[in-house]
Amino acid sequence: MYGRTRAPFWEAVLSLLSMPYRLAVKTRHTLYALRILKRNRLSCAVISVGNITLGGTGKTPAVVQIAELLLRQHAHPLVVSRGYGREDEKIVRVVSDGTALLVDARTGGDEPVLIASKLSTVPVVVGRDRYRAALAACSIFQPDVVLLDDGFQHLQLQRTLDIVLIDARDPFGNGKLFPAGILREPIQALRRAHAVLITGVEDGTDLTQLKHIIWGATRAPIFTSRQVPVDLIDCISGETKPLSTLRGSRILAFSGIARPASFAGLLRSLDAVLENECIYPDHYTFTRSDLAQVYKLAADHKVSMIITTEKDAVRLKTLRPEGIWSLRIELRVNEQNAWERLLLNGL
Repeated sequence: MYGRTRAPFWEAVLSLLSMPYRLAVKTRHTLYALRILKRNRLSCAVISVGNITLGGTGKTPAVVQIAELLLRQHAHPLVVSRGYGREDEKIVRVVSDGTALLVDARTGGDEPVLIASKLSTVPVVVGRDRYRAALAACSIFQPDVVLLDDGFQHLQLQRTLDIVLIDARDPFGNGKLFPAGILREPIQALRRAHAVLITGVEDGTDLTQLKHIIWGATRAPIFTSRQVPVDLIDCISGETKPLSTLRGSRILAFSGIARPASFAGLLRSLDAVLENECIYPDHYTFTRSDLAQVYKLAADHKVSMIITTEKDAVRLKTLRPEGIWSLRIELRVNEQNAWERLLLNGL
């Protein structure tokens, strides 16, 4: 799916399976284009943050960054997310009412709970039907703008601004549609975007070829961003340590995210000595048995710290994991002034 290995037989099988998926995607878009399927409008502005690939592109840090910008402008944002992997996704739940976190990751989903924990004054609501969830939430919280997390394919809800994120490190995998590849939609779907944000851009990264591919599908403005580590935070106490703590430290990294290699790369960029990794599936629900294995591996390798991601730390809360730290990160847009103008125009 990512094009890193070749398996001709399975490539052929998965390519065949992707044909009905492609037809379903095209049919759905046609029905919306012909207005056979209805697009619903909210009474306030809607900013969608999404992607066209499976796996992480940095949507959660982007939603947080945009919400913080809106708060600085004295706006009242509301975040609406599906809450993937939570219990009973059909139910609309209030994760945070803007004053307190009301549910845990199992009930509200790891990413919405993480967003709510970072945005303590912003209501966060989850529901598989994002329009129904947003409509209910708007009647309660009266926001100026709704931030639609992972909303690019959610055509039922009209939006003021469609932002699509593309990971510079692995933008389109092998270029094929699911299940043959990681594309949720063809690259040409970028024509619906109002802006493209390239994430994971490191110093010296040559984006010429990637930008040419994007320009072949859309003339929307292209922005670039990077993940910036901020500090380390204890998963239980909330105690923080500076990033310099990692310099030369022997560490064990463990995560259940879409792209664990990016997490490992961040740790190495901070001069940590990565002795070993424990990698779990994305949105994985950790058990005490998993924690025991992590602690054993840490003891076997005589590491001084166990480090996980913020998203994993949210799912670990109920286990009270002693001696585990999460790496706190922020998304920073390189073209910040133009980015702010884009977001604030028309709101």
